[in-house]
Amino acid sequence: MDLAHTAYPSYHSRVPVVHFNSLEVDMTDPAMKRQENPVLKREDKGQDVIAAQELLNRSGAILDPDGDFGMGTETAVREFQLMQGIPKTGIIDAATWQSLLQLPEPSPDIPTAAVAFIGREEVGSRSLYDKMGSRPTWPGGASGVTIGIGYDLGYQSGFEADWSDVLSASQMLDLKKWLGVQGERASAGPAGLTHITIPWNAAWTVFIRRTLPQQIGSTRQTFQQSLQMPKLCFGVLVSLVYNRGTSMNDSASHPGNRQEMRDIRDAVAAGRLADIPAALRAMKRLWPEGNGLRGRREREAKMFEAGLAQGEPK
Repeated sequence: MDLAHTAYPSYHSRVPVVHFNSLEVDMTDPAMKRQENPVLKREDKGQDVIAAQELLNRSGAILDPDGDFGMGTETAVREFQLMQGIPKTGIIDAATWQSLLQLPEPSPDIPTAAVAFIGREEVGSRSLYDKMGSRPTWPGGASGVTIGIGYDLGYQSGFEADWSDVLSASQMLDLKKWLGVQGERASAGPAGLTHITIPWNAAWTVFIRRTLPQQIGSTRQTFQQSLQMPKLCFGVLVSLVYNRGTSMNDSASHPGNRQEMRDIRDAVAAGRLADIPAALRAMKRLWPEGNGLRGRREREAKMFEAGLAQGEPK
């Protein structure tokens, strides 16, 4: 099929409101859907709160934009105000709105909704990161020692350039010992690195400027016709590659474990985008009930469907 002539839903012919993960998701620019500088505070709800949450996500809040101004949103507001030199009230006032509206999108290639989604899937939430994810870990399997938002020292070659301006010299020296170390050999790493804490701002900085663009490039190379799909759908494929890598070859110990990856590759090439959510859901067979990756595949499928329903500009 000639993808240059593949018809996708017109962005301008639809109201840009879609659903995934049981939530209504409005992909309109946050600045267009809020009231003029409404003061927002704890326990407020509604569309203005969603707009604020989406803007906060541009700075790394990784909130689920559910329209509920709860503790997580209040904490994100306080952190943002601190970074901007605004009085740290936790209330979104005119000055806070002004600063929020000046934030750029974190990625030119995928929407903020997809960037925040990947961040949440990798670390859970900001509070969970601070409690459990800020120290080096070993995720298991073939992974190496991992820091920040899925930055695997076992597979990265640009560690010095990526982290030297956000970590101390002693931290860099200790982490360098684990560069290129993968699999079981890396399992001992975290025990000797408990003195190292990666602040969230450092993790987010490296994620946005290095890891995410790297994964976006790998996704483009793997799914070569992905430029033809809506950006939110492409963001789902980036999430998939971020988690599972780009290999299309089954492992010797698990024949067929990359079948759905091949199915998705073929569907993208043929322009059969409507087949991709089913392939994502079929992938859940690889993990037992209760495994978090089953939930991630379901959320990815729903987001992909949301992107198709939205039909946003490519």
